[in-house]
Amino acid sequence: MADGAPKLDPGVLGILALLAADRAEREPEPKIPTELVLARAGLPHGVIAAILGKNPDAVRMKITRAKAGGSGKAKAGKGPKGKKG
Repeated sequence: MADGAPKLDPGVLGILALLAADRAEREPEPKIPTELVLARAGLPHGVIAAILGKNPDAVRMKITRAKAGGSGKAKAGKGPKGKKG
């Protein structure tokens, strides 16, 4: 891990992964993304990505968007409601 990053036991990482999976199951669209919760705990993007089974760049973008107040969810591709075909 990079300097300044917490050194976590593999067992602790496993527990975090289980907790993250449980949270995702109970709350599919949480107000605060799991990525941001783990980042606020001091975990680097690479560790968060490993815990969640995601790409580190995707984790970084999700955290950046969440900090900026966005939901972190892409909304592209949805047309206006009521559009007649």
